[in-house]
Amino acid sequence: MKLKLSAIVVLLVAGGVAVFLSLGGSLPFGGTTAATDYLTATATTGDVTDEVAATGTIAATEAYALGFGATPQQITDTTPNVGSGTWTVTGVSVSVGQAVKAGDVLATASTADVNRQLVMARSSLEGARLQEKLARATLDDASGTEATRQAKIGYYSAVNGRRQAEQDVADLEAQLDLATLVAPIDGTVTAVNIAAGLEAAGTAITIASATYEVTADVVESDVSAMSVGQEATIAVDAIGGTIQGTVSAIAPAAGDASSGVVSFPVTVTLTGAPSALRAGMTADITIVTASATDVLTIPAEALRGTAGSYRVQVLGADGEPVTRDVTVGLVTNTTAEIQSGLTEGETVITGTASSRLATSGSGTGATTIRGTGGGIAIPGGGFERP
Repeated sequence: MKLKLSAIVVLLVAGGVAVFLSLGGSLPFGGTTAATDYLTATATTGDVTDEVAATGTIAATEAYALGFGATPQQITDTTPNVGSGTWTVTGVSVSVGQAVKAGDVLATASTADVNRQLVMARSSLEGARLQEKLARATLDDASGTEATRQAKIGYYSAVNGRRQAEQDVADLEAQLDLATLVAPIDGTVTAVNIAAGLEAAGTAITIASATYEVTADVVESDVSAMSVGQEATIAVDAIGGTIQGTVSAIAPAAGDASSGVVSFPVTVTLTGAPSALRAGMTADITIVTASATDVLTIPAEALRGTAGSYRVQVLGADGEPVTRDVTVGLVTNTTAEIQSGLTEGETVITGTASSRLATSGSGTGATTIRGTGGGIAIPGGGFERP
C-alpha cells in the first residue's frame, strides 16, 4: 500500500512540473543566491532646513475698548465694559472697518452736564480754601491746651476738605477730556455701539491695531529648538498666499495639556499683513528653527548608526554596497547635511526595492522552480520513500 501511495505522489508532482514547464517555466536544479535591487540617491549640493509646524488663530497685536468718561482699556480675552456715566452723543466720525491713526477723533459727547458740575466744584473749592485759611487763623490764635486741640482738629478737617475739593475739580476737568473719544493706536475700527443724538453708557467703540499675530501651541519636543526672532511663514487659506513673520514670544510655562501632550503657547508677529486679513482667521505657521545653505546633502534615510557615529552605504562600480563613515551637520526628518566622508555625485543606498533569485551551476539545498506563477520548492531535490 505504501508503495502505491508513493507512486501516486510521484505522478502528481511530475504532472505538476510538466504543466509548469508547458507554461514557460524553468527548472534550475543548481544552487540559488539572492540578488538585491537597491533604492539609491545622489549626494548633491543644496539647503537643509529644520522646521516646526503649528496651527493658530489670527489676532490683532493690540485692541482697545473706548467709552465716554473713561480711559481706553486694552482688550485681552474678552471686551471689557468701558465708560463712566451716561452721555449724550453729539457726533460719530467713524464706521466699522475704517482705518484710523493714533490721535484721530472718533466720537464726541455733550459736556453741558459736566460743565455745570465743574462750575459748582470750582465754587466749592474756593469755599474750601477760605475755610482752610480761617481754620489756620483760629489755630494760630488759640491759647490753652483744649482750645489748641480743638483748633487743630478744625484745621486738619479744613485741609482735607480743600484737598477733596481740588480732586473733584480735577476729576471733572478730566471728564471734559474724556467726552471726546480719540484713537489710542493706528488701527481699524472693529465696533461702533453709539449713534449721534442718543445716550451712551459703557463701551462705545472698539479698535484693533493694523498689525497681527498668531498664537499656536507647540509641543514640548519642538519648543526647545525655538527662540525669539526666528523666521516664520504663515499660510491663511481664507485669503490665499503666505505672510512672513517672526517669533515674538514663547510662553515660559506650559499651557493646558491635551490628550496628555504638553505644549507651550508660541506667538508669531506678522509683517506686511494684507488688507484682507481679519482677526479670527485660521493660520498655519511654519517656523524655521535651523538651516544650512549650499551644503552637501543626502536623504536622511540613507544614514545608519547614531548621533556621533554615522555611516552610509555607497554603491560601488560592481553594484555592491560599500560602508563608509561620514560626519554630519544638520539632520532633519528628510535631509542630512554631510560635512565629510562623501563627495558630490556619489550614489548612496537609501533602502531595498526587492530581491530576485540568481542561479548557479549546482547546489545541495532546496531546488526552486520559478515561472510566471511562482515557484515550487522540492527539499533535497527528490522524494523520500516511506
